[in-house]
Amino acid sequence: MGWFHLEGDVVAAARRRAASLAASGVAELVARAAHGDDLNDVELAGLFLSPRLSTESLIEIACGRRPAGGPYLETFSPLYITNECDAECRMCGMRSTNTALVRESADVPTVEAQLDILHRRGLRGIAILSGEYRHGTFRRTMIARAAHAVAAALARGFTHVLINVGALEVEEYAVLLAAVPRTADGSIGPQLTMCTFQETYSRDVYARFMGTNRDNPRSDFERRLTNFDRARDAGMWAANPGVLLGLAPDVASELLALLAHVRHLRARDMAVYVSLPRLRKASGTPSAQGVDDDTLARLVALLAVGRPDVKVVISTRESPEMQRRLVPMIGVLTPYTETGARFDLEASQFEVLDHRPIEEILGEFLAAGATIDRFEAARRTSSP
Repeated sequence: MGWFHLEGDVVAAARRRAASLAASGVAELVARAAHGDDLNDVELAGLFLSPRLSTESLIEIACGRRPAGGPYLETFSPLYITNECDAECRMCGMRSTNTALVRESADVPTVEAQLDILHRRGLRGIAILSGEYRHGTFRRTMIARAAHAVAAALARGFTHVLINVGALEVEEYAVLLAAVPRTADGSIGPQLTMCTFQETYSRDVYARFMGTNRDNPRSDFERRLTNFDRARDAGMWAANPGVLLGLAPDVASELLALLAHVRHLRARDMAVYVSLPRLRKASGTPSAQGVDDDTLARLVALLAVGRPDVKVVISTRESPEMQRRLVPMIGVLTPYTETGARFDLEASQFEVLDHRPIEEILGEFLAAGATIDRFEAARRTSSP
């Protein structure tokens, strides 16, 4: 099938239909959702927009459609290999124009030492993150560094490796995946998930925040939008799209575009994770306000209702209280490491609200009856 393409007028028309549904009453939709019926994208957006459907009622429906027992979660920890970046994203502390940020890149021994620490602490999921770079020597160096980090993580027994290094070209995927085992049909063997957050599916908002300078590696909306298709063609079979909530004012349109993207990725037979980070204060930026708690909770609940085959990712950028509210509906809880396995990147991208140790965060949910994949709690040590 072809690569993903998003038509703004199609999203706008769907948004109008969803608003009409919300205005006319959603009792029938609520009954169908509670019964377990499938709802289409417009119907899901109609529930999101409905002033008659409380957030707590929507959460109750979402929890009622989850498997009995649980909650069932995965986990992984982010590992930045650098905070260098050539992009100019206005909302991000890692942007190239932020002179307040001290830049650092990890050498190979440092990356391997950090992987060892996280592995000793029981984590078996890891996300390798970097900035994004213009074509040139540093870009090639960082893609090679990311490739080494992926191979080193797999060699240490990490069973899920996520890669967040920006949009790549076809030939760059060959470098990134050169040392990764493949199956007989050419697909990647281990679970590697490509993470490319579109941030916003509005072209106008994207241009306002990511810039339009063609030398800026993040400025090409379509190139970023089609990155998962290049990843799939390269043999990867898991994708993690995401929306930075609060960037675009029309959250319902963002939801509709995200749902369309998810449908495309599932049609390409990809496992899909969806991230819903909120806009927060970042290094060198004014304090920014993301969406409120209820808006985030409604989005998570609707994805749990409408796309049960998708795992929603929430990180410890959310407060402990918000984590507890969302965990019954999500698929992945991501703890940022508070010490012992990170650089001093606390303010590099966005503020982290929960600074408890990994073991305490995950241990709380384990004690409450959760199952957490990619975390071997029995092997964790008392200190890094």
